[in-house]
Amino acid sequence: MRLAVSGGGTGGHFFPALEVLREARERRVETFFVGTERGIERDFEGEIPGEKVFLETYPLRGVPFKEKLRALRGFLRGLSLLGSRVEGDFRSLVFGGYSSVPLGLHTLLRRKPLFIHEQNSVPSMTNRSFYPFSRKVFITFEHTRRFFRGDHVIRAGLPVRRELTKVRMDRRSAREALGFDPDSPLLLFMGGSQGARFLNTLAVDFARRTGAQVLLLSGNLDYERVVEISKGVKNLKAFPFRTDMGLVYSGADVAVCRAGAGTISELSAFRVPALFIPYPFAVGDHQFYNAKEIEDLGGGFVIRQEEASLDKVIALVDRIFSNLKAMSEAVGSFANPDSAKLILDSILED
Repeated sequence: MRLAVSGGGTGGHFFPALEVLREARERRVETFFVGTERGIERDFEGEIPGEKVFLETYPLRGVPFKEKLRALRGFLRGLSLLGSRVEGDFRSLVFGGYSSVPLGLHTLLRRKPLFIHEQNSVPSMTNRSFYPFSRKVFITFEHTRRFFRGDHVIRAGLPVRRELTKVRMDRRSAREALGFDPDSPLLLFMGGSQGARFLNTLAVDFARRTGAQVLLLSGNLDYERVVEISKGVKNLKAFPFRTDMGLVYSGADVAVCRAGAGTISELSAFRVPALFIPYPFAVGDHQFYNAKEIEDLGGGFVIRQEEASLDKVIALVDRIFSNLKAMSEAVGSFANPDSAKLILDSILED
């Protein structure tokens, strides 16, 4: 039996897929990965175990009619290619997004078992479409049960990159390694892989007003502006991005950030409570519901961007520090370090 996996386009879809593929390799399960030519997975091609193919696929939703036609042509070409590459005894796991459409359709047309993983609280249209035909559905957030119901829906969590979790240090040593005072708390501000202008400005204002140690991951696009507006703010260190996120999470006491599923899962793995300011234009407002689940667990707070004044942010961060031990434990309870193993076990035993 061969396991075909599709998850790409963004890191949120690709990295969990990569962890399942790695788990399968360690058990000597033959794998086949389906990605997209224009996604982040191309940059990590050498790390993807087993056979792989990258298709010319494009988003179908929210684009002009001409681009919808291009997307449909890409899906058809992908189906044709998979018809000769993924045959025999196989089953498929798709992580949602447009890059998963060809493999999902191919699997259904061949009448093979289809499994889906939904990373966010509000599922994507791809996964909603495949859900009625799926053998099992793996979810990250309990909120998703409002959309996917049944005994075949399993809360497996989101597989977190092993490169992160294998780099664990005590807070004090990590802060020192990051160039901060090891004896003072550290706040992490970040807006996801592309950064967030609103959060970047907020981080600079927060550091200037409070004097707290702040590590800001600004994203590439806004980095030069951040450097300009943060001149003279000695307690803030800004970077466009960092590849040593295990070290960053180890050193951070509290985060102020967006609420993507990957961000939440990584913070949870390192027991870092957070003030979440969800991206206001996320599809289905899924970032708000992602964060609300952590707030309900007691592992953080969520506030809408339009309500996130500097005074209110400072007050909420102070509340987290006042309950730091309990909130760290609460956010940590969301993590599932065996997520990839659980997913693969469920697929193979079915």
